[in-house]
Amino acid sequence: MRKIILEKLIYKNYLKTALTSILFIEIALLIIYFSANENMVKTSIDFISKDIKKSVKTTVDNVTAQIEYRFQNIEIIAKVLQNEHQNFFKYKYKIDDSTKPVFNYAKNGMYFKSVDNGGSSVAISKYTDITDSFKSKIINSEIFDNTFKSVVDNNEMIIAAYFNSHDNMSRYYPYIQNVYDALPSDLNVSSYNFYYKANLKNNPEKNVVWTDIYLDPAGQGWMMSVIAPIYNNGFLEGVTGIDVTVNAIIDNFLNFKLPYNGSSFLVDKHGKVIAMTKKVEKVLDQENNKIHKYDKNKKIKKTIFQDAEKNILKNKNKELVEVLKKVIDGSESFFNLSMNDHNYALFAEKVNRTPWYLVSLIDKNEIISEVRDLESYYKNLGYLIIVLIIVFYLIFFIYLYLKAKSFVETINNPLSKIINMTKNLATIKQIEMLEECGIVEIDTLSENFNNLSKELDERTKKLVRAESQRAFHEKLANTDALTKVYNRRFLEDFSENYIKILKREKTTLSLLLIDIDNFKKINDSYGHGIGDSILKTLVTHIKNVIRENDIIVRLGGDEFVVLLPNSNISNAKKIANKLITTINTINQLEKNELVFTISIGSSEYNQEDTNINYLIKRADDSLYKAKELGKNCVQ
Repeated sequence: MRKIILEKLIYKNYLKTALTSILFIEIALLIIYFSANENMVKTSIDFISKDIKKSVKTTVDNVTAQIEYRFQNIEIIAKVLQNEHQNFFKYKYKIDDSTKPVFNYAKNGMYFKSVDNGGSSVAISKYTDITDSFKSKIINSEIFDNTFKSVVDNNEMIIAAYFNSHDNMSRYYPYIQNVYDALPSDLNVSSYNFYYKANLKNNPEKNVVWTDIYLDPAGQGWMMSVIAPIYNNGFLEGVTGIDVTVNAIIDNFLNFKLPYNGSSFLVDKHGKVIAMTKKVEKVLDQENNKIHKYDKNKKIKKTIFQDAEKNILKNKNKELVEVLKKVIDGSESFFNLSMNDHNYALFAEKVNRTPWYLVSLIDKNEIISEVRDLESYYKNLGYLIIVLIIVFYLIFFIYLYLKAKSFVETINNPLSKIINMTKNLATIKQIEMLEECGIVEIDTLSENFNNLSKELDERTKKLVRAESQRAFHEKLANTDALTKVYNRRFLEDFSENYIKILKREKTTLSLLLIDIDNFKKINDSYGHGIGDSILKTLVTHIKNVIRENDIIVRLGGDEFVVLLPNSNISNAKKIANKLITTINTINQLEKNELVFTISIGSSEYNQEDTNINYLIKRADDSLYKAKELGKNCVQ
């Protein structure tokens, strides 16, 4: 192969190729950019205009699907409450006497729960006869509160859950202080839509139903409810319901981001506004229901609905009304609309499972403004780039020419140093041998690296062997020789750091202490070989029922500890019972000398524990109780 010195290669090709090629490419790019800039702006304007309809529709579709999903979930929750409450009346559940609530009579004659026990408030009309049977019902219905609390506390859409009985008992979560002041003393639940909408006349299918928007008598403002009738042998015992406020609907569904400062509202098939943001109210000149100020002296004795004149189909803008009628008819989903000297793009989508339509408005002036700004930006950017490129390359071309001669020395000196360094360097393994490329200096560098790679290979092999031996000895020190699980030394080292993590992260840890029943007798009867086989078999069974990240430790003899990170005591006992069941099932298939049972004690970490021994001590105490109870069990 004919070789060439690097110095000659650079002089021959650098100025001739690099300078002329770069100059040619940049001039060509400038011409292309300059000619394409105007066309690019026009294309961008067209693209943005076309993309608006598609992107907004995608966003509206996604929000619509979210609304459908969230309301479907709320309906499912209502069905769960319906099933629970109907079972309550069918099987006549009773609560523990120690948890009975405290009731008193208010000055206005209502019978109410006077102490907040973390559950619902309860109020009964002053005209309801408080018999012993009725008292038993309202006391035992405290069982509803666990589900009410779970429903309300774990769903941001739900503001309240309640049960209203046919005999004018109102159980409402969350608890309302002085509930007798919030409701009329002569409470008649059948006069409210969140009761009569679910009766047999209005709901012959006995399914869950949604109410229209109404003013909450309990003081939560404008809302709607999903309600379900509670029947007992064909008799309507009452109605259970879930409240969703209009503000919750706005916060969860209408404050989503639309391009060009668009905004949305919900309207039903009759033109009633379900929810509307302040911005849309201003655009449509459609005042929605304001926050209601409750008068303590005027109780709401029947349902108060939205004002009929606030129906959006009665809006003074006739074009808007005609567009919304087409939306409700389902004939179209995109419209151009003129209002208040502004042109709007209106997008609509039906919300399945409800009689609602999600309607979004975008001011076209916002779109035009964005496009014009984009056009101006592209032009200014193009002019700036042209000026910068011309100035830059004039300086750059001169600079390259002047630096061409010194460049050879600049590159040769570092290469010479690298050649000298690689003669003694042997710290990095070179996987492949370098081949000659025809440049003297680089070929020399390649030869040195080839020699270096051989030496690195030998060193690496020695290092791997040494590291393997170290890892093997470390594993032996932390592993039980017979069962191949961790030993007590590992437990002490591991738990010291893990307890600190538990305290810092405020997570939990459960521990199982496992002991083979009558293990000494097994050894004495069948020999230590059988005993060792049983120990190995036990470890296999444990591995089959625990998770991959759970830890098995042999404390000594026939005692094992199982650490269950992020598991509470209840889950730990489930695992323990599963292990005992597995062993008892396999025992039926084993020979007599391999049959064994185990007893298990359990404990759970608390913040007062400073080391693992506290958990082991509590588990050992519960293990002792398991032995006292006849073994082969969990405590």
